[in-house]
Amino acid sequence: MSDTSPIPLLERIEFLDGQQLTAEDLTALDDSNTQLRWLHARSLHSWGIGIGFDVKGNRGDSSVMIGPGYAVDCLGREVILTSERTKTVPAVPGQTDGTEATYYLIAAYLGDADQAVAEKRPGICVPGGTVRLTEEPLLAWRLPNELREGQDLILARAYILNCQLSRPLSLAERRYARPSQQPYIGAGQTVAGGTSWKVWLDSKNQPIGVMTVVDTSSALFRTIPTYMAHIVGERLLVNKANPIVLVVFAGVVDATPDRFTLQVTLPRFGKIAPNVNPVLPPNADGTPGILGVIRQLNWHVVWMGTEG
Repeated sequence: MSDTSPIPLLERIEFLDGQQLTAEDLTALDDSNTQLRWLHARSLHSWGIGIGFDVKGNRGDSSVMIGPGYAVDCLGREVILTSERTKTVPAVPGQTDGTEATYYLIAAYLGDADQAVAEKRPGICVPGGTVRLTEEPLLAWRLPNELREGQDLILARAYILNCQLSRPLSLAERRYARPSQQPYIGAGQTVAGGTSWKVWLDSKNQPIGVMTVVDTSSALFRTIPTYMAHIVGERLLVNKANPIVLVVFAGVVDATPDRFTLQVTLPRFGKIAPNVNPVLPPNADGTPGILGVIRQLNWHVVWMGTEG
């Protein structure tokens, strides 16, 4: 987003020997330094989360945890949380059609008027007053249409159904003030002989191949990485007539930071009955024998993700 905020009107505060300093003088000095610091931050640095602000929330939770952190908004203002906080999930059943509702957990800058009083002192010959305020951020839930771009720093995206999280918090929407200096790479594989394959059907309910959901949460990706995946296992299918070498094509779909779906297209071998076009030779009862053959070949998935 482009910065359209005006340059603040500043004064250089000076002092002289014997000058009587008032609260107004010292407040003006502090305000001038603050405005210069904010101008520097928004002009020469990127806004976003600098450090911390870790959030935790899993499916079924009715509250989430927010860790200490430091961030800067698009106006250059510091958003600081010094200790862990717990935030209750919005008490909503979901959307009007019964599906899950989407909320964003945000942190934002709070001005002096919204801070709590940390210390007051009595005055000498004049009334006393506040001398210390807290430094707390606003932690709140926002609907998508309520977000103030650049001022509401997104910590997580939440899907809510029946007043609790319907899935783990998503961190893909977080923006960081410091871009990664190098790509982050994670890799893994599914269990050989234990990969959960399903038949992949086309729009006419005919088998195209097989598919499986691959869990990548162990890599701890914060955003959606670029995934690469391939099938490991035998390719030679031996039957009574002739051996068949399976040449397959695999593609990654529905990628998130903690999972993706691998769809594998398998070759067709002609019709064996009306309206049936099996991907692999059929079972004895004439039904496609896709999953049995895949298990026989001991197929599993090896993957790598690159983030940044």
